[in-house]
Amino acid sequence: MPRKSFLAIIMATLLGVMTFSLGAVDAHAAEAKRGGTLRIGYWQDMTGMDPHLSGGIPAVYVMQNLFQTLVTLDEEMGFVPELATSWDILDDGRTYLFHLRQGVRFHDGTPFDAQAVQWNFERLLTPDEAVLMRGYFASVDKVEAVDAHTVKVSLKHPDQTVLSALASYALAGFMMVSPTAYQQWGKRELRLHPAGTGPFKFSKWEQNHVIILERNPDYWKPGRPYLDRLEFKIIKEGVTRATALRRGEIDFANRLPVEQIGLVDKDAKIRVHKGPDMALVYTNFNLSRKPFDDIRVRQAVAGYGLNREEIAKATFLGHARPLTSMIPPGARGHVDFPERYSYDPVRAKALLKEAGFDERHPLRYTLLANPFNVTVATIMKSQLAKIGVEMTVDVPDHPAFIKRQLSGEFDQQLTQSYPFIDVGERLRIFMTKGSGGLDLAMANDGQVDALVDRYRRAQDPTSAQERAEAVLRYVADQAQFLGLTTIPFFDAAREEVKGFRFRRHLKVEFETVWLEH
Repeated sequence: MPRKSFLAIIMATLLGVMTFSLGAVDAHAAEAKRGGTLRIGYWQDMTGMDPHLSGGIPAVYVMQNLFQTLVTLDEEMGFVPELATSWDILDDGRTYLFHLRQGVRFHDGTPFDAQAVQWNFERLLTPDEAVLMRGYFASVDKVEAVDAHTVKVSLKHPDQTVLSALASYALAGFMMVSPTAYQQWGKRELRLHPAGTGPFKFSKWEQNHVIILERNPDYWKPGRPYLDRLEFKIIKEGVTRATALRRGEIDFANRLPVEQIGLVDKDAKIRVHKGPDMALVYTNFNLSRKPFDDIRVRQAVAGYGLNREEIAKATFLGHARPLTSMIPPGARGHVDFPERYSYDPVRAKALLKEAGFDERHPLRYTLLANPFNVTVATIMKSQLAKIGVEMTVDVPDHPAFIKRQLSGEFDQQLTQSYPFIDVGERLRIFMTKGSGGLDLAMANDGQVDALVDRYRRAQDPTSAQERAEAVLRYVADQAQFLGLTTIPFFDAAREEVKGFRFRRHLKVEFETVWLEH
């Protein structure tokens, strides 16, 4: 009998949770009412609907209703079957055997089978495709279709992150795309012609106005979904979204601003969804640009020169916590080390002076800020002015921000993560591009790759946590990436919205939702 890895032990526990979770959902099916349109107040437009290439939270939440993964998450963040009915972990964690759900078709009629899964993995692992999730699957050696409904994934070495990556990494998880749609539309146009296996099908996208999804009449779950249509109405102004929800002009609102939560929460006809903080605001430099190749500058500006307590309190009105590491408290593997960069403007000034910057020769540069984090950027600008730094803030719209972030067109960037399940999810942004990472710091640091590889090979929870902390401490010590504050995400729905499964903002799906008419 081969020795069980701690992955297999975890899976045995989670499968026990699965039975309860799925049963709880089905118990409500008898009372659900069919029909209707769910009007969703959406905070930003998306970049496209190719789950392998379209980045950003707004795109992912839409795609979660179009596409599906082999493995997904329940309300307790346990791994449960979706397009795979079950899986076996063999050879001490080196082999994953997935048993696929039968009778499933993509929206374009293409059968979902082992060949389709193999094609998706082949696209993922092809460097020229530049699939965003490729770095999460560096351990994959080969993928084989054993038969029409069985897929064998062989790893180069045990990798504890495989199930997390399939279910949730990059918020999307590894979504299955119709190979036929890719062949028909090609890499560039696929984002406009999505074909998944999900409960809804794409209908219309009017940029910066509305995204419409229609019920999938051929969905593999009998009777689902209950709704006829989803309308994602782009309402970028948070106050306007909150007001529309309170007036009944929309049924569900994403990403309500913290300033509106007190008012919305007092409305008896609205329910606010909030879970443990599983996202953060963070910053990093472009180490390929001077003077940010100098660790003293990085530590002064992003470390000792920032008052994280003030940032968290002023930005989120007491709903968030200051954070130095890159892992918020709601994610598995959380660790923080606030003592590493306690607020110390005197020390920050001294480091800048060592690096050649003072009152006569101040450090001047531009911060590229995510439009969601303008308040944090404003506070940073004020705090850094106290240590003699003259920082200009550049705030493009979200699609433009994503493009510049990924291409390294910045001195320093300020952004936020999406909610994520565990420490392994964040590692991709640290890793070099040669290893399949994003290397947002443009550091090309092989030491990061070595630390990440060591973490992924961990074979028990204790060593996994120790190795995760080693990665996090390294990028913090080098001031390549530093957290600033956690993010409290708030979604809200009117009382007539029933059946929504809150999964801590990792999944925002409407398959089980119905309207009380």
